[in-house]
Amino acid sequence: MAALSLLLLLGALLAAPSTARPVGANASAAPSGVEVKVGVLLPGRNLSYLWAWPRVAPALSLALEALEPQLRHAGLTARTAFASTEDKDGACDATVALSKAAELKYAHDPDVLLGLGCSISYGVVALAQHWRLPLLRAGLYERRQVLKSTTVYAGPAGPDRGEFEAQLLQHFNLTSRLILVFSPEIDRRDYSSLLNFDDVPWVTTTPRFHRYEEPGDGAVRFIQANGRVVFILGSLEMLQEIMRLAQAQNMTNGDYVFFYLDLLGDSLRADGHREAAKPWQSKESPDAGGLREAFQTVLVITYRETPNPEYRHFQSQVILRAQRDFGVALNDSLEGTLVAGCFHDVLLLYLRALNETLREGGTKRDGSRILEKMRALKIQGVTGTLSINKNNDRETDINFWAMRDVESGEYQVVARYVGSEKWIKRLGPIHWKKGGPPKGGPPKGGPPKEGPPRDNLLCFFNKDDPSCGKGLREKEESLRGDCGAPATDSWLTLLSFQVRKEVAVGTWDTRKSSRCVNAACWGVGSAKDQGGADVA
Repeated sequence: MAALSLLLLLGALLAAPSTARPVGANASAAPSGVEVKVGVLLPGRNLSYLWAWPRVAPALSLALEALEPQLRHAGLTARTAFASTEDKDGACDATVALSKAAELKYAHDPDVLLGLGCSISYGVVALAQHWRLPLLRAGLYERRQVLKSTTVYAGPAGPDRGEFEAQLLQHFNLTSRLILVFSPEIDRRDYSSLLNFDDVPWVTTTPRFHRYEEPGDGAVRFIQANGRVVFILGSLEMLQEIMRLAQAQNMTNGDYVFFYLDLLGDSLRADGHREAAKPWQSKESPDAGGLREAFQTVLVITYRETPNPEYRHFQSQVILRAQRDFGVALNDSLEGTLVAGCFHDVLLLYLRALNETLREGGTKRDGSRILEKMRALKIQGVTGTLSINKNNDRETDINFWAMRDVESGEYQVVARYVGSEKWIKRLGPIHWKKGGPPKGGPPKGGPPKEGPPRDNLLCFFNKDDPSCGKGLREKEESLRGDCGAPATDSWLTLLSFQVRKEVAVGTWDTRKSSRCVNAACWGVGSAKDQGGADVA
């Protein structure tokens, strides 16, 4: 009897109006009178999130206003329904996001979800997939292979897995002694899309990681003992302290190369006494302890700022509307409005794909068909060209900055990773201290303990060569939760029913940890366990 009751309940859920599919009029024109409902899940007021509603709402309004004539001609109307993912303390909360997603689903029955304002809201990702709804995201990127068949990431994303890393190392002929020094205040998972060397076959030693602690002597000793190719993730002050100590240890003579990950380019903007494109200067003093020479060994990695002249107009409109509608003051930096621009553009892409689907006789609930259209389309948005790759991620261009003018210490773009073409284009010379990138051996002593010498390309093409060694790389063990098996369709059906039932009767408790909706349930560890920072 209990089993029969469960089947009846699940049948009622699956037969609910949320799965109804309106029929298109014909194959030559979109049906008239079709309303497109966009469910938005974002932090409501906390502007520390680049994807907070006061930043994104003006961008969505601008997108719908720009498309209004085309939508009207196609017989379409669009409206948004917003729900905040913040908890009572103003922080983005994964379980709040899950409950709000359920409320949106059963109160408004959206055709598409936009936002997902927390890094660990995998329950929402799972439900979007179960409901077969496209989920449009932007913000800082997390590369996850879990449950992303209906998720489109249109922010400044990470490139295809391994493509950027392979091109970076091949272009600069770097194969070993790779390390990452990261600040405990920053979640290095946010940048794992740019620093995952597991799938790069010519990385001959396992990359090592070091959590930075002041005053920085430990980080410099770790670099001396383990690295030649150093990736640094943290504040500009942290980078300057590392370079100051490295300079004192004669580590800035060309034997090391330092890549500073500053994806939004904050270190290259003028701030206080620091001039633009001079990251070696500090806010307090343009000299910064005489670091200009040390920074000749530092390359800065940033997203490519959009070259689209329309972006400046869009940016000014977002700032004006945020002040008018929400009473908040946004700055005109790339950081302030880039994510909003990405949401603007992905909504344009989705609506264009939807219109084509409807014109061909499909429906607004043909999620897989709409996603296929989105992957096939390429549009010029306010943030530049938007195209989606096979993984439903945006093709992203990445700039490499180096000190081209040694006398003035000014940085310029010297190379660019072209995401759509998956190669690095050299734009100018790099003034290496010793005429080229550092050699791959250890700072002191003999060759690396693992793998072939740095320039032994035979090992890449002939892995059977006994001189190349075996077991060159080891993958880091994934953090696993305690929740057991992955989410199956039946599990998602049960979760969907449970959420719907409890929201309907008002008993949904976002504080329950036994629901298995946090990141640990998906085998990636919780934000608290890993010092996580929320991303959209």
